Amino acid sequence: MNVVSEVAKTKDEALKQVLTKLNASEDEVVYSFQESKGGLFKGTQYECSGYLKTEVLNEAEKFLKELLNGMGIDVTMEVSSKENTTTIKMYSSNNPILIGKDGRNLEALSVIVRQFIKNLAPVNGPRVLLDVEDYKDRQVKRLERLAKNLAREVRSTKQDIEMDNMNSYERRIVHNILTDFKNIKTESVGEEPNRHVVIKYVE
Repeated sequence: MNVVSEVAKTKDEALKQVLTKLNASEDEVVYSFQESKGGLFKGTQYECSGYLKTEVLNEAEKFLKELLNGMGIDVTMEVSSKENTTTIKMYSSNNPILIGKDGRNLEALSVIVRQFIKNLAPVNGPRVLLDVEDYKDRQVKRLERLAKNLAREVRSTKQDIEMDNMNSYERRIVHNILTDFKNIKTESVGEEPNRHVVIKYVE
């Protein structure tokens, strides 16, 4: 990766110089600082090192493809970005294997890729979601329908309902879809991997 480093008297100035060299905005760059004590008259200086998030994403895509090829799975990938999240959508003749039972293989691949990105960019790295064709989209719609149906039941009976254990991504979907649902509030409870959403009735 093309790492650019600049030294200045303040963090802001050092970062500004790095952004100028990379011709990018702060949101497009992974950066970190190192503080160095100067001599008697130099005072403290800050070194900012940065590189483009797109380079991290390219490395992650390459890593994922090599990993799957090593498993004998030939894939093509489609990368798209929306807001602060990049989705890597995979297509292959072995989609059921990529997804796994209840999406477990896909989730395991996601964990591996997130760790790979964290190793390259420990701070403010890009957020990545993996999908297989439209599996995640279908999963989101199914979860949204389920959450709405359960919320209607809670509103009717005024009895709380605990949903099954879910990962943070799935819990966020439930919280978001029920945010403006009348007389309903949601709360995540429990410890990982047994954390789940409780749908509650409120006056």
